[in-house]
Amino acid sequence: MMDKLLAWDGKLSLWLVWIGGAGLLGSAIMVTVDVALRDLLGVTLGGADEISGYIFAISTAFALPYALLNRTNVRIDALYVLMPGRVRAILDMVSTLALAVFAFPLTWWVYGMVSDSIALGTRSITPLRTPVAIPQTLWLGGLTLFCLTLVLVLVVSAIRLSRGDHAGVHAVAGVLTINETIDDETPTGGQVG
Repeated sequence: MMDKLLAWDGKLSLWLVWIGGAGLLGSAIMVTVDVALRDLLGVTLGGADEISGYIFAISTAFALPYALLNRTNVRIDALYVLMPGRVRAILDMVSTLALAVFAFPLTWWVYGMVSDSIALGTRSITPLRTPVAIPQTLWLGGLTLFCLTLVLVLVVSAIRLSRGDHAGVHAVAGVLTINETIDDETPTGGQVG
């Protein structure tokens, strides 16, 4: 059951990364066109900086669950690799819990901000007059999925640790080893030639 949830979460997070990436690409094109128009014709699209800021925040939040599930979050592992499997598994869970200690209050704060924006009908103070609850809600959605993913990773890790499956904990919550990174980045699975 938990592995199915993990797989479903992985598929959803992959879609969100693609959506966020497309948004960033569109934002880069929009800013480039805006700069070119200003330089060449003295006109502007207006709002390119505002929209790109929203897209950056949303795409970052959308990428967080993917980064967690694919273990691409940065951790210093100089001593970690020298530890026995059980200690590494516990450190993996502690690091995931530390991430949750940051993510949950942030998400709660964003929820309060979105609630206030909706209640007050807050709009940006730019010429676009964007109802800020729209981008904030998308940002909150990404952060909420990140928090749910953190819970899922912690539960799966705890189950695997209780079974003595240290490699299983590493597979879901551990930092990528150099060999795993090489395997991921080479088309031949780490084999040269």
